[in-house]
Amino acid sequence: MVFLVYPWGATAYAGGVAPLFWKRDKPAGPAPTVRSRDEDNGQRIEFTDLAPEPEVFLGQSAYLFLRYAESAARHAHDATDLETESTLAVVAEECFQRFSTLVRLLDKLKADRVESMSPFIAPTREFERRTRGRNWTERVACTWITMAFLQDFWRRLAEGLPKSIRAEVIEALADDTMIEVLRSELERRIALEPGLRPVLAMWGRRLVGDTMLMAESALTHGDDPVAEADGVEPVFTEIIGAHSQRMDSLGLTA
Repeated sequence: MVFLVYPWGATAYAGGVAPLFWKRDKPAGPAPTVRSRDEDNGQRIEFTDLAPEPEVFLGQSAYLFLRYAESAARHAHDATDLETESTLAVVAEECFQRFSTLVRLLDKLKADRVESMSPFIAPTREFERRTRGRNWTERVACTWITMAFLQDFWRRLAEGLPKSIRAEVIEALADDTMIEVLRSELERRIALEPGLRPVLAMWGRRLVGDTMLMAESALTHGDDPVAEADGVEPVFTEIIGAHSQRMDSLGLTA
């Protein structure tokens, strides 16, 4: 999978990313077939209709949280004080627990853990490469921004999973404690160094495009016009709105 770095940055974000975002070519990837309007007799296609097969959903989300656990552990290792180190170690532990829950659900489905996660190794690591900050604070901000965004996305998509695992997945993704912990750490850093505010505001806008592409990869199915489904763009608009509120809470408004 190829992730694109868009030149529109803050301008497109301020005016709404989604319309431009949906114009890109779609990479092939494992996800459900989206029926045409004719086949649905004109009925609206809901966002939850686009949920991938359970093994695909769990494989991608589990691998993402495994990588977030590893990132948070690195942030803790590189921290300059014990308070921050111990705080970020808790975030790493929580991410790993989420990974463990998701792979246990793969076991419940009798799916091979490694086989289910393997297709997402390359795209996830490319996503990490493109969103890696220049310094420790930007890397912590990246974890906070992208994990919160993708967690919101996975929670909405989980509503379309089969009943046999839906409630367990939603429960596994429900807790926002680690998001709030990261936010509090960034708030403390900004208080100590107010000059970080405009830098992190710009960094947050830079991350949105790549993070949306990462989310979109779960919806893609060959050449089917997934992005044109009625239920897709409003969901991303809602998720971007939640992201904007998080940024506003730290004074990182564009």
